[in-house]
Amino acid sequence: MPRYFIEVCYDGTDFGGFQIQNNHTTIQGELEKALATIFREPITLTGASRTDSGVHALQNYLHFDTELDIRSKHIYNLNSILPNTIVVRGIYIVPANAHSRFDATKRSYIYKLHGSRNPFLEGRSWYYPYPVNLSSLQEAANTLLTYTDFESFSKKNTTVNTFDCKITKAEWIQEGDNLSFHIHSNRFLRGMIRGLVGTMLQVGRGQLNLEQWHEIIRSKNEQKVDFSTPANGLYLEAIHYPDYFQKII
Repeated sequence: MPRYFIEVCYDGTDFGGFQIQNNHTTIQGELEKALATIFREPITLTGASRTDSGVHALQNYLHFDTELDIRSKHIYNLNSILPNTIVVRGIYIVPANAHSRFDATKRSYIYKLHGSRNPFLEGRSWYYPYPVNLSSLQEAANTLLTYTDFESFSKKNTTVNTFDCKITKAEWIQEGDNLSFHIHSNRFLRGMIRGLVGTMLQVGRGQLNLEQWHEIIRSKNEQKVDFSTPANGLYLEAIHYPDYFQKII
């Protein structure tokens, strides 16, 4: 049976997360509802990255199998009935064994903060009016590339086979009053980026020194990590795959 990847972006503010769950409106749920409306039969989607409630995505993917005749016009049709905060950007035919989650070679995220109140950033960035030392932040970020075990930064109400992640980029960027953290890895753990950001900010404010930062990473103890960082500053930026996409025309 033919397999398709569907590329989406969304504002996660009004959703209870990405994955379907009872009693919550979700990204996957709205997409499956729209597909069922157009094709008049249920289509089950499998997602690449399960973003939490309130987290945004500049790019995310899902896959589905169908014998239906999928055309480019269906992108327009889906967008016409989806909420304005979810947009389908493309549909691609892929090999029958391609998997949107397990075939991803790299994922990249951005966490955004702003130091001055800005009504246009409300809900899309974390208002953080505290002075931080950018050099200290970057020193802490640089050390992430030397570790692979991030058990400390994994929320415990999740099931994973390994806490190993291969981080290939961790960079803080300041533009005026705005601050952003950019991170690339082959995979991420639940709550990991928000925990990293919240704890690194303690380094940037002088509440932790670098040795204490290293101790937290090595401790494998999530109780030492600051997971209070709000979801609305986090963006799934991109997911990378092998070059097997064929866009529906």
